[in-house]
Amino acid sequence: MSRLTPRKPGRIRTALGRIATIIITLTVAGGAMALIIGGRGVLADRAELAERPQAAPRMPVTTMTLIGETGYDVTRRFTGQIEAAQSIDLGFENPGTLAEIHVDEGDVVAQNRLLAKLDTRLLDAERAQLLAARTALEAQAELARRTEKRRNALNDRGFASDQSLDSISLSLAELEARIAEVEAGLVAIDIRLDKAELRAPFGATISARTRDPGVSLAAGQPVLSLMQADAPQFRVGVSPALANALALGERLEVRFGTRVVRAEVSSILPDLDPATRTRMLLLTLAGDTLPAFGTVGELRLTQRIEMAGFWLPISALRDGPRGLWQVMTVTKGDAGPVIAAEAVEILHAEAERAFVRGTLAPGMQVVTGGPHRVVPGQAVVMERDRVSQTTRDEEQG
Repeated sequence: MSRLTPRKPGRIRTALGRIATIIITLTVAGGAMALIIGGRGVLADRAELAERPQAAPRMPVTTMTLIGETGYDVTRRFTGQIEAAQSIDLGFENPGTLAEIHVDEGDVVAQNRLLAKLDTRLLDAERAQLLAARTALEAQAELARRTEKRRNALNDRGFASDQSLDSISLSLAELEARIAEVEAGLVAIDIRLDKAELRAPFGATISARTRDPGVSLAAGQPVLSLMQADAPQFRVGVSPALANALALGERLEVRFGTRVVRAEVSSILPDLDPATRTRMLLLTLAGDTLPAFGTVGELRLTQRIEMAGFWLPISALRDGPRGLWQVMTVTKGDAGPVIAAEAVEILHAEAERAFVRGTLAPGMQVVTGGPHRVVPGQAVVMERDRVSQTTRDEEQG
C-alpha cells in the first residue's frame, strides 16, 4: 500500500500569490480601460459643444417709420442792401460862381427848398439892359403909330402919298419885331436866373456837399448829393425761377441781423445781371426806424421742389459702396427682426436731416441711431419706434 506525500505549505502560498497578482492586474487593466473610454467620451462631448455655434444676443436699435413725401421745400437766401428810392447829384446847368449855399451834409430838406445860388449880377445887368431897350423900342413904336394915324388922315384928304404910308407901316412892324426879340431875351434871362438857383426836387437828406461859396463851377459840376429820406428800397438779385414766381405787391420779409423788416415787391427788373445771372428785385421797406442806407440784409424765399422721397435724420445715413449712401432697415426674419441694407440718394440736406430717394418704401423701419454698429442679417430688437413728423421738423428748421 502506497503512502501519500503531503504538499508543502510554500508551494500553496506561491500559487495563491500568483492568482492574486493576476486578479489585481486584470482589475487595474479594466479600470484603466474604463477610464480611457470615459475620457474619450468626455472629450468628444466637449469638442461637440465647442463646435456648436452659440446664439449671439440681439442688439437693441432705435428705428423710425418711413412716411412718403411728394416734395420738399428749400429756403434760398439772397443778399442785398438798402438804398434810397431816389438819389441824385445836383449841379448848375450853366457855368458861374457859387455865391450862396444854404444847407450842409445831413440836413433834411423839403421839396422845392432853395439849396444854393450862383452869382447873378451879370444876368441882372443884362436883364436891366434889355428892359431899357424894350422901353426905347416901345417909345419908338408909339411914335410910329401916331405918325401912321396922322398920315392916314392926310391921305384921306389927298395930302399924303401911299409911299409915305407904307414907310411908316413897315417901320412900325420892324419896331414891334425888335420889341418881341427883346421880350424873348428877357425870357431867356429869367430862365437863366431860375437855373442859377438849386432847389430840392423832392424831400431828401443832404448826403454830400462838395463845393463851397466862391468857387467857379463848370456846367453840370456836382455841388450837392441828395437821397430821398422816406420810402427806402431794398435791392437784391434772385434766381430767375423765383423772380418769375413773385408778383408786384407781394409781401416778403428781409432780415438785418436779428431784426426782421416787412417789405413789398415794388419792381421786378426784366433783364438778367450779366455778372450774377440773377433778376433784380426792388422792395419797398416798411417801418419808421430803418437801418441806414447801404446796410446789407438777407431775403429768404422758399422754393417747392416736387419729387417723391423721404425725410431721414442725418444719423440714419452711412457710407455705402462706390460712393453711394446706405440706410439700415429692420425686416422680419425666421427668428425675429433682422437688419437689411438699402441704397439711397441724397436730394437735399439740412443741418439735422436729409431728403432722400432710393430702394425704400413707406412703412419701412429705418435704423436712426448708429447704423454703422449693425450689419445686414444681424438679429436685433427695436427699442422704440418714432414716426417721421415732417411738418414739425420743417417748422423747427
